Amino acid sequence: MRKQTGTRIASMLLAGMMMTSLAACGGSAAATTAAAADSKAESKAETAAEAAESKSEETKAADAGSASLPDASGDPQVTFQVTNTHAGAQIQDKTMDMLIELADKYSGGTIKGTKIEAGSLGGEREETEMIQLGTLECGLISDMGIDSAIGGLGWAWLPYMLTDYDQVDQYYINGWIGEELTKQMAAQGIVRVAATENAFRECGNVKKAIKSMDDINGMKIRVPETQAVQDFYTTIGAIPAAIATSETLAALEQGTVDGVDNSISNMDSMGVMERLKYITIMNYMYSGASIVTSEDFWNGMTEAQQACFKQAATEAGAYMRKEMRAATDKILKEGQKNGSFEVYEVEKGSDFYNALKEKAVALWDSYSKQYDASIIEKIKKDFSV
Repeated sequence: MRKQTGTRIASMLLAGMMMTSLAACGGSAAATTAAAADSKAESKAETAAEAAESKSEETKAADAGSASLPDASGDPQVTFQVTNTHAGAQIQDKTMDMLIELADKYSGGTIKGTKIEAGSLGGEREETEMIQLGTLECGLISDMGIDSAIGGLGWAWLPYMLTDYDQVDQYYINGWIGEELTKQMAAQGIVRVAATENAFRECGNVKKAIKSMDDINGMKIRVPETQAVQDFYTTIGAIPAAIATSETLAALEQGTVDGVDNSISNMDSMGVMERLKYITIMNYMYSGASIVTSEDFWNGMTEAQQACFKQAATEAGAYMRKEMRAATDKILKEGQKNGSFEVYEVEKGSDFYNALKEKAVALWDSYSKQYDASIIEKIKKDFSV
């Protein structure tokens, strides 16, 4: 700050000498111009200084976390491979790059990672099973995908349990839901290192805007092989059709289904957004995801390396969540601007919202025998009508 103050004083003195000199020559207009230019330059310098000193809270938190990391530079080198199922230069791919880069940086070069081509190992069930076996060190896998291999996690995404990102951040990312998922995955030989994201599930279709229970009644909707999703669409009067992601576009084009259930970014990567005419933002189910590792890889690191890897995964996960949410907003805004589709958002407290939530909450009791009763009771306490 002393250097900046000195520079500012010097600039003002210089400006004063220039103005005096110009005034002596009768150049009052030139003096005004010079003063304005100097003022502008000084303002730009101050703005640059402020920008350099100011950082987002997220960046500050990351800096604080990395600054307190133990020194792992003298530890034995370990290697890992990481993959996911979303091929191409998607957000997931950039997240893997970030994880590899930060793990190397924070560990002083003792944790080296490489990517395996997305989708080359099969689906998320196969990736999860490889994590359990220790034949794959690391994966970016949706929590639903992990559940397809180990079961028992479906309580974390009951329909109309979480309906906005404030709740998600409080309970799923930083609260008891995430903690419970971490414990349950650990019991199945999976180390959940950090949370990423698949965003909220929404509904798009080619027939009409869905603004009431009557609009969705009888509509055929493509859904994943997730029981809670299928149950939700059945209870609100739609006809769910469990179809693989790779076959969804063809099913929509051939009229096998009228609509598609997924997150907006996933619909876009699947290629179906170009076909859809109506998007209904229901936020009826949050789809979380995680950076997970095998026990063999995790236990093969020193405590210092584990701390470095966790910091890298935490930052990469925060990046992915931020980008997923931004991508959703961008896709929706651009689609509406171009007239590609109409968007209708179900507002909290509206008759449609209340009708959807009432139907969804009525399903919760039917899952009480599948999951820990204490968890279901906690869900009712925190998220019921």
